[in-house]
Amino acid sequence: MKLLLLLVAIAAVDATWRRGEEHIVPEKVYNYLDEHNWGQYHVVFHASRKWYLLGEGGRNWLRSLDDHGAQLQEGDPENGIEFLTMHRAMINHLSKRWGSEKVHNDPGGRKTFAEVLVGWETDADVIKALKEWGGDYRRFEAGLKITNDFDAFATEDEFGNYLQTTLKLSGQVDPNDSAKRFYDRDTRAGAGAHNWLHGQFMKRGSPISVGDPETNLKNIMFWRIHGWIENKWKEFEKHHKRTRHETRLFEKHLMRFNLHMQLHSDFPSRFKPEEIPSPPKPIANDMQRVIFHNNVDCRRLTDGTRSDKCPEGNRTPPFRSSIAPRVEVSSSAAPRVEETEAPSKAPWWSSWLRRRK
Repeated sequence: MKLLLLLVAIAAVDATWRRGEEHIVPEKVYNYLDEHNWGQYHVVFHASRKWYLLGEGGRNWLRSLDDHGAQLQEGDPENGIEFLTMHRAMINHLSKRWGSEKVHNDPGGRKTFAEVLVGWETDADVIKALKEWGGDYRRFEAGLKITNDFDAFATEDEFGNYLQTTLKLSGQVDPNDSAKRFYDRDTRAGAGAHNWLHGQFMKRGSPISVGDPETNLKNIMFWRIHGWIENKWKEFEKHHKRTRHETRLFEKHLMRFNLHMQLHSDFPSRFKPEEIPSPPKPIANDMQRVIFHNNVDCRRLTDGTRSDKCPEGNRTPPFRSSIAPRVEVSSSAAPRVEETEAPSKAPWWSSWLRRRK
């Protein structure tokens, strides 16, 4: 109990707005996100969509919330439009609610939060930022030919998944268990730019790291990334005429996530979502090794799940190529990739989670 109280106290300290924190959003926005559980909503959104790849620590935390994985997993058909509309709903809501809020620390000199939410407006803006951070801008440049060839994508959903992740279902089915998952990989240049950009701009030690889905909404660089994705989607929308089916999917998911944002707000409502507790810090750190990564760590897979890199599922020998990398980037140094090793024994918090179930 004392340890749990200590963790809560540490979390409370971490949740304090600090004017000098690099790239922190305005104080009123920060407090609004905290008060209405946006960070917890965001981490559950992404973690529950990597259920089969997350590892038992993360899955046990989700189970403690009575969450057993989202119906649409990352890279599934229809998850691409789901990914795009959820973040559009966030941007639209915050722009309407806090767009006029003054910003004091934007790296590009933007003066209001509405301007922050626009994000990078061009590919050249992304390249410039990657160079300033010591990121792999040449890799980003190499993907732009496909990213900007909107005719290369048959549907809006395919475009959304391409931007988000390299994961995709292989189409292989176990005749004895159709629920088993067989993942393939989108190997096209530029695929998974969303996950990759989160890795490029994460900063170790930052309490609002863009690599942490619970706190990164408070980081201006998060909105740079998602503003660029939103702008790229708007370009696609001008080029691509939605079919009736695509229109139904777009309207369904945008309406759904607009409602979610309203529920997580100070708008008058008789219905408020149940407050979601934050994951314990060790579990949050553990999930960060998976959520914004395009690689798959075989040891974390659920029984029966396979991927191109894990043909024997979670029993695949632990070759280094199958381990999800942790990328550290600072503004003054080139990216450094470290392999993340799983602990050799169950962590101390696993028994605490079991008692909560």
